[in-house]
Amino acid sequence: MKMNKERKQEVISVIWKVLEAVGMLTVAFMAPNVVQLLRGRRSFGEYPRRQVRTALRRLEKRGCIRSLGEKSAWKFELTKEGRDQLEKKMIEEILIPKPVKWDGKWRMVVFDIPEQYRRARNSLRGKLEHIGFQYLNLSVWVHPFECRSEINAIVEYYGVGKYVRYVIVDSFDGMDIMEHKFGNLLGV
Repeated sequence: MKMNKERKQEVISVIWKVLEAVGMLTVAFMAPNVVQLLRGRRSFGEYPRRQVRTALRRLEKRGCIRSLGEKSAWKFELTKEGRDQLEKKMIEEILIPKPVKWDGKWRMVVFDIPEQYRRARNSLRGKLEHIGFQYLNLSVWVHPFECRSEINAIVEYYGVGKYVRYVIVDSFDGMDIMEHKFGNLLGV
């Protein structure tokens, strides 16, 4: 039975989620439901064994995982390449959770990243926009919800942490513009 491209990606996505959760993967088909810790995702038990094995071998060929035993064993661990890809995937998927009620404070990301790190600076701007920040100027970005850990992960990934500051403020010039831009999110 051939898998279509979407199904292949779905199996690989489940495997990445497991790797994200545990860092090391031991696929024990004696207890396939162990993987149901993946919120809203299918477990390995819902895929034919052959599809999972094929997906694992594909990741192994790409250098993302390494087998820890014989070919018949179901034990794998992430390689450096796999950790790098997983980290990139995790950064791409970062979102800022919306609280039940806004606390009235603004979060600002302020940076002065040297020209030699232009690519990282531009990637940071793109990611800030992607996760819902609005800019006051090219180096000052604003968001209404708590996101320190998300910002720390992002700036660490891009390697520009020493050039970036996270600030929490009650008011600032241009706040009325931001309240308008975030109006629906804030309940204003």
